[in-house]
Amino acid sequence: MKKILVLSAIVLLTGCGGSKIQLNNGTGMELETVTLTIEENSETWHNIAPDKTFGSDMAFPQGAASILLEWEANGQQWSMEYAAIDSASYAERVSIFFASDEMSVNYSF
Repeated sequence: MKKILVLSAIVLLTGCGGSKIQLNNGTGMELETVTLTIEENSETWHNIAPDKTFGSDMAFPQGAASILLEWEANGQQWSMEYAAIDSASYAERVSIFFASDEMSVNYSF
């Protein structure tokens, strides 16, 4: 019985595959807050270490969508906006790398 429960848990964890959206802090700074906004939905994280990857299960809407990423460190604020591709809602995973002067978005289908 225990073996069946353990195998079921492993199958469930494998099937979930983690977060749909993965973000990576490429700023080189400890960030106090990071806020990701996709159209009307947003999520905020706190105390993000440099080079840390973290995730969200937010969904992209059908069609074109705008991504707004805002972060704060040492009393300073930064933000970047990006236009997602029309088929972003079909992606299995979206990876967002951000630094103080760039944002890169990659899609895995």
